[in-house]
Amino acid sequence: TKGMRVIAQGRLRQRSYQDREGNNRTAIELEVDEIGPSLRYATAQVVRAQSTGQGGGQRQAPANNEPWEASGATSTADAWANPEPMSYGDDTPF
Repeated sequence: TKGMRVIAQGRLRQRSYQDREGNNRTAIELEVDEIGPSLRYATAQVVRAQSTGQGGGQRQAPANNEPWEASGATSTADAWANPEPMSYGDDTPF
């Protein structure tokens, strides 16, 4: 959403250049590796992206069988207030 606070992680890069009038200028740029919403002022639902082997991922629609996915409309109420019982198998997840 426009105006939403984000957190970005990456490397700072400094470069020097001359503007149109010949003045020396310095620019500091952030080469972003990861970016996400700031959780100080918002909540987020994490959806694991498929690995492409290229260091990035694409956003996907959540699967219907995801146990952590909220069902129905998004609510601003406390999701931990009335937890629903979950059924987990005995298999090790890895």
